[in-house]
Amino acid sequence: MRVSVWFIAGLGCLFLFGFFVLGVSLYRLQTEKAGEFAEVETTQTTRRISVPALRGRILDRSGHVLADCRPSRCVICNLEELQQRGGRSNTVNAIDAAVEALSSAIRVPRTLTREQIARHVMRASALPLTVWRDLDEQAFARFAEHADAFPGFDMAVRAERRYPYGTLAAHVIGYTGRGRPGEDSVTAPAERLGAHFFEELEIKGRKGVEGFYNRYLAGFPGERFLRVDARGFRPRKSAGQELADAAADDIAPTDGLDLVLTLDIGVQAELERQLEGVTGAGVVLDPRDGAVLAMASSPTFNPNDCIPHLTTAVYATLTNAPAKRGQNRAISEAYAPGSTFKPVTALAALATGWLPDDEYDCTGVYQLGPWKLRCWDYYGHGPINLRQALEQSCNTFFCNVGSAIGTNALVEAARAFGLGACTGIDLGEETPGVVPDETWKKLHYNEPWYPGDTCQMSIGQGMLLVTPLQMAVVAATLANGGTRVKPYLHKKAGMDASGTQPQPEGPVVPFSQESIDLVREGMRDVVTKGTGRKIAIGLPVTCAGKTGTAEIGRGETRRKNTWVIAFAPYEAPTVAMAMIVERGESGSKTVAPRVNAVFAEIFGRTEGENVP
Repeated sequence: MRVSVWFIAGLGCLFLFGFFVLGVSLYRLQTEKAGEFAEVETTQTTRRISVPALRGRILDRSGHVLADCRPSRCVICNLEELQQRGGRSNTVNAIDAAVEALSSAIRVPRTLTREQIARHVMRASALPLTVWRDLDEQAFARFAEHADAFPGFDMAVRAERRYPYGTLAAHVIGYTGRGRPGEDSVTAPAERLGAHFFEELEIKGRKGVEGFYNRYLAGFPGERFLRVDARGFRPRKSAGQELADAAADDIAPTDGLDLVLTLDIGVQAELERQLEGVTGAGVVLDPRDGAVLAMASSPTFNPNDCIPHLTTAVYATLTNAPAKRGQNRAISEAYAPGSTFKPVTALAALATGWLPDDEYDCTGVYQLGPWKLRCWDYYGHGPINLRQALEQSCNTFFCNVGSAIGTNALVEAARAFGLGACTGIDLGEETPGVVPDETWKKLHYNEPWYPGDTCQMSIGQGMLLVTPLQMAVVAATLANGGTRVKPYLHKKAGMDASGTQPQPEGPVVPFSQESIDLVREGMRDVVTKGTGRKIAIGLPVTCAGKTGTAEIGRGETRRKNTWVIAFAPYEAPTVAMAMIVERGESGSKTVAPRVNAVFAEIFGRTEGENVP
């Protein structure tokens, strides 16, 4: 009997201890760990969404808007309103049927496929699904009339890139596509670098300054938080309240900055007019500091055709030969410079001991062993010095000079002007061109360097290849007296506000001022009485320049690429340019009148003068 009492008492104590432990555990769960469990619940039911910022504008130096964002009328579908029981496939079927019915009601063909709907339901069911974008006013109005009959569908306005001037400066501006927010960011705040459940694709630069300055223009994405149910959809009931609970931690996006370019829209438009209908390129620089006033490549394209995304058909027009409309020939196509290289050869000669008054007797033919090269003057120029040879563009004179000074002197002079290397312009996709020498030829052709190669190089032919931008830098360097400027497109803050003239900054070419002055005088003679007279017709300023014609190919494929480099005013140059037209007749006939038109846009015309 006593054993039973003690047993019952012990059992009772055990039960009491159990209730005590249970009570303590419940207390800890309901009070001490309530916050921890609430946080876990919130994490499981909250979706973090990256929100793109508004992209900055692109403007020319006077404030003309070259690229901005426009509102795009969209129709979206809130998936939770059409959510069905029995699995996600039923929800996909319901949405697909609703889109088909709405398409008939507003008389707009559907572009959204069932596969795209299914993909969105599986991957981003908490986000609205964009059904149509860029609807016109009539279609948008018809949707407003039928909106009540289609619950779950709503109107939205989103930003889309726009290029108001169409093709103008297309290769400089580039175009945009859709990309993940911040995918190329290196300066985003640390708290924004965490993973997101969902990312709304932002407008991302793909080419030109849109691509080069993408992070500058794009800004930083923001964040917003959505509550979802166990299936990943936003709750139907009290959705506004659910969002309000999560919105306290939202981070607003930081909009992108406006990008002001050095381009002058008037000069740019005239340069493009002069290249219309031909294949070629042109660059206009300020020789005082390297600012790009205009840059054009032809044929061109309309970047609006690449919005909202680049289609296969449009991509084909940008890349297919021979037009290659998407290629910026000003920086990414390398050509033989022809006679526009002769000022460089002249400086190389003067630097190695050639005297300004040294003459060469041009008979019309330069012979090197069995190899013969003819001057454009069939009967020859007779005795001619360096300045006269620049004016007359005498091939035999410069072949003789090249043979006399040697390949190394030509290579050193070319590289001093930046040829054979990228200029470093803030644009991307630049090709360095080629300044060949014995090592280069052995590596690429497995052949020795011949004396004929030196002769060809001295007149800008053979394996020597340059870009129009590089030749514009050559013109600018000669214009400012010998400082090799670095071309740039992003307008420097305060450049015009200081009230002082910009000064050239960059390496100084290793030639005496007397030599540079002599070459400049020869280039002035080219325009006043030589092969480039059409450059200056009707202009109120004195110009200097050099024409060039480079023969390419052989037989039936033989053709001429025609050049001009020039600068003005001669006394205090503010403009330097280079232009090439493929398959032209000659630099003097094909390109010089076009350069004249660009200079006339900048400096005006003298009344009563005939236009070439």
